[in-house]
Amino acid sequence: MSYRHPETAAPLRPGAAPLDGSDVDAEQARLNLQARILYLRSYLLMRAAIGFIGVALPIGLLLGDGFLFMGVRPARSSLSAYYYSGMRDVFVGSLCAVGVFLLTYKVFEHNLDNTLSIVAGTAAIGVALFSTNRPEGSDIALTPLQKLLGESTVTAVHYVCATVFILSLAVITFFFGVREGRRPQQRAGHRASRSPTFWRRFHWSCAAAIVLSVAFIAVSALTGWFTSYSLIIGETAAILAFGLSWLMKGLELDILLGPPDAGPAVESEPAANLA
Repeated sequence: MSYRHPETAAPLRPGAAPLDGSDVDAEQARLNLQARILYLRSYLLMRAAIGFIGVALPIGLLLGDGFLFMGVRPARSSLSAYYYSGMRDVFVGSLCAVGVFLLTYKVFEHNLDNTLSIVAGTAAIGVALFSTNRPEGSDIALTPLQKLLGESTVTAVHYVCATVFILSLAVITFFFGVREGRRPQQRAGHRASRSPTFWRRFHWSCAAAIVLSVAFIAVSALTGWFTSYSLIIGETAAILAFGLSWLMKGLELDILLGPPDAGPAVESEPAANLA
């Protein structure tokens, strides 16, 4: 295989019925299995990419605004406030990318994970499209949506979407831990370096960090303590925890960096155990 040559071999199209191997020759069976592995690698890489966006977003907003556009300056009051900065496109684009992925992530499954993913994806896009209120004392013009619905209405929708988004991520991350704790440590031809107990605790710690971040924001708002930066601290901690959970869940390096061709060890492993 070469990056300069097109792929001309044609595996069977994916279907609902399992392949029993009786109606394909050895070469076709090899191509079919290799195609499944490549699909799986793409899926894992997309999951890791969403996690990377989650980790990079708060860091990129802070550094980009501080060094590229405004010079060294204090952080803004919230991540959403960067909508009114030179980093607006990064903020909106990143949230829309996360939202679209979440909407399609489990769309063919009929379970709570799918419901939460759709809710979180819709909320993420809502956060991006319905901006927070303009900075106090700012002469920035209203957006067309703010003119149409009113700035206070748009801001209210923004905060509802942000709360739903973050809380949905906490529940999704919690169930990551439930599933990872039940996954066998055995992988294709070897044992994973980390135990199921480790991954359960890791994802549950990320979920707890998201919940604690929301609680920190709520306590600050109710008590009036540290209100200037409580929102950006809580949002940053929650998004980083979400990003780390998804990044590590997608980085199945033994699959992502495995051999390009399906080997006997992988053939013996059910596809469900590789996801």
